[in-house]
Amino acid sequence: MVGLKSAYLFTYNTVLCAAWAYVLVLTFKNVQTKGSPQERWDSIDKVWQAVEVPLKVAQTAAVLEVVHSAAGLVRSPVAITATQVASRLFILWGIVDLAPEAHRKPLVVARLGQTYLELSLLSLLVAWCCSEVIRYSFFAFKELGMQPYILLWLRYTAFLVLYPLGVSSELASVALALPTIRATRPWSIEMPNKLNFAFDYYYACWIVVLLYLPGFPQLYFYMVAQRRKVLRSGRSGSTGKLKPQ
Repeated sequence: MVGLKSAYLFTYNTVLCAAWAYVLVLTFKNVQTKGSPQERWDSIDKVWQAVEVPLKVAQTAAVLEVVHSAAGLVRSPVAITATQVASRLFILWGIVDLAPEAHRKPLVVARLGQTYLELSLLSLLVAWCCSEVIRYSFFAFKELGMQPYILLWLRYTAFLVLYPLGVSSELASVALALPTIRATRPWSIEMPNKLNFAFDYYYACWIVVLLYLPGFPQLYFYMVAQRRKVLRSGRSGSTGKLKPQ
């Protein structure tokens, strides 16, 4: 018998899974994979126009996860959950939405002949959408007391690629946005003022970037260790009920 809490969490996770899947479909539907590099790069803004609203709704809805944690609906630590949600909102609202360059062109990392290795809104969306579809579907099944092994495996394996891709794409978005932020100084407070307080959003962005450096390897290798432990114990019940926690 599914209780009220489980019914709510199942609905929440199912809706968010569908929302992120929709964003992923829109991404692939609007991206241009053929033509000159400039033509492909021009399609990045077309993708942004298509996904902007559903992406903002899906990502901003994650604020509820902080509420879930604080209210004891889930066992995730409040501070860690809030930090993860805040970092995503910073990238979405404080970088990609704020600076047009972050959703209009890529950051070319390397070039081999006519092949470009680049990071952009597209790589960011692929990393975010795939990881969230896996995560929310995993937790939706969990609320039903089920643990399909394929979802368990994806949950603790896909991050090996998606997490570095997501973090590098987030940092690339910041790099693309910083010149505009430096020139326009949005959300900044200059002195003198009645509060005798100054705030420069450009330097705040740099502080956030520096916080990525110790945070990424620590969380990544923690997940690697968790992967070994979880997959070793989860292989026995691929489609059965979850063990009591």
